[in-house]
Formats: sequence, C-alpha cells, structure tokens
Amino acid sequence: MRIRSLALCSAAALALAACSGSEEAPPADETLPAAATAMAAVENVRFSLAVDGEVEGLDIKSAEGVVTSGGEAEGTGVITAMGMDIEVSYVIIGDDAHVKGFTGGYQQIPVGDDMLPYDPTVLLSPERGVSALLEAYDAAEPQGTEKVDGADAHRYEIVFDPVAFTEFIPAEGEWNTATVWFEPETSRVVKAEFEQDGAAVTLLLSDYDDSVAIEAP
Repeated sequence: MRIRSLALCSAAALALAACSGSEEAPPADETLPAAATAMAAVENVRFSLAVDGEVEGLDIKSAEGVVTSGGEAEGTGVITAMGMDIEVSYVIIGDDAHVKGFTGGYQQIPVGDDMLPYDPTVLLSPERGVSALLEAYDAAEPQGTEKVDGADAHRYEIVFDPVAFTEFIPAEGEWNTATVWFEPETSRVVKAEFEQDGAAVTLLLSDYDDSVAIEAP
C-alpha cells in the first residue's frame, strides 16, 4: 500500500510540474545559437512592444505592427512628445518613414525623427537585430517551460553584451539583462522582457513569415 501511495504521489507531482510549466529547457549553449540562426532567416514578423514606466532614451509607450527583413515596417504606436502621449500610424520603407498623427495626413520624415523615435525595422536587422543580439550574449540560464499565448515556450535568463544591446534598444542604463522565451520547435523568440528600476519593456513576436505587402501611403 505504501509503495502504491508513493507511486501515486510521484505521478501527481510529475503532472503538477508539467501543468505548471516547469519542464526542463535545453542547455543555453544549444538553444541560443540555434535561435540566432533561426531569427537570421526570418523574412517578416508581427511585433508588439510595450513600455511600462519611464525608460530614458526610449520616448515611446507602445508600438505594434509588422516588420520585414528588407527594412520595411507598418503599424501604430504611442510616442511621447512635448510632454504628451500621441498615437501615430507609420509606414517605413528603407530610410524614409511616413507618419500620421491624430490630425492631418501622412508626413514623410527620416527614420529617427522625433515623430518616430523608435525604428522597429531594427528587430530583423542582421547587424543590430534579434539575431545579432542572441549571438552576443554573455551568459544564460534555462528557467523551465511556460505558456506564452497558449503555447509552450522555453524560458531563459540572459545577460547580453551591453554594446550589442544599445544597438537593439536605445535605452540608457543597464538594460542588457532579460528574460526571453523561445518556441521549442523552431527556436524563434516569442517573448522578451527587460526590467530596470521599476520600469519594464515587453516585446512579443508572432505570425512569423506570413504574406506581407507594405507600400508607401
């Protein structure tokens, strides 16, 4: 009877671990190089970026849309300008951005202008994007498996190279430590969280390599 009870307890513990998402993730030195390779091959992806709190050097509250490896992007965002939060729509093609605020039509501006302080095309940039950042990590530890948008994802705590990180997100301070979730089958990034001094930046990536056509307005 005691042996049966122990077996039942062990089975229950294993089931609880599986449900809680504590399954062991692969070693970081396997996952991160595979993820860097996978992200370098991405042609387009849908993203959502949310900023909670004050992040010096990153004058946006949120941004979402689609970005391509060819340097194009389209979506909406909330920027901070003149002490106000302003919702904008944007289209980026190469070095040119087309931005529309809450009044009027689209204005053509250079990428990096105050009306578009964050350039989402950096996400898939070979030199500055997610793949380059994953190649430049200093340390990483697996943290198990969790659900992200209803699907299993391997979670890691990662310390990135500080210089590479400032190319990725122009935030002032030591923001190069992150929690990152990877899709098990493809090793592609599905979520990343960066925190410092009570502020947080959350990035979600989904709908990889869908059919996308971005044109200037």
